[in-house]
Amino acid sequence: MSRKEAVLLVSRALAAIQLISAFLEATELPDRFVSLHHYASLIDAGAGTQGAYYFKRYDELGIAFNLARIAGLMVFALIFWNCSPWLERFLLPTKHEDTAAPDQR
Repeated sequence: MSRKEAVLLVSRALAAIQLISAFLEATELPDRFVSLHHYASLIDAGAGTQGAYYFKRYDELGIAFNLARIAGLMVFALIFWNCSPWLERFLLPTKHEDTAAPDQR
């Protein structure tokens, strides 16, 4: 296996991990949406207490951050899947790049 093939294999494995993580984050969204709907309906019915307003806002922010995490994970998956030359240098540097001369201090 050549160096390039090894880096491509590792990069694709990291992309798969990112995709799985994004999927796991997406599975939490229905719970948040149901909770948001519950507190929003309490407020709309006129039975909204201070706690209902708090948890409605809490769920809105939780959904927003969850969507941002999913988007970030998808971007990382795309970067890892494409495996550009700079990513190849980052994942597996050549020997002269990762070791410095001992007398250069």
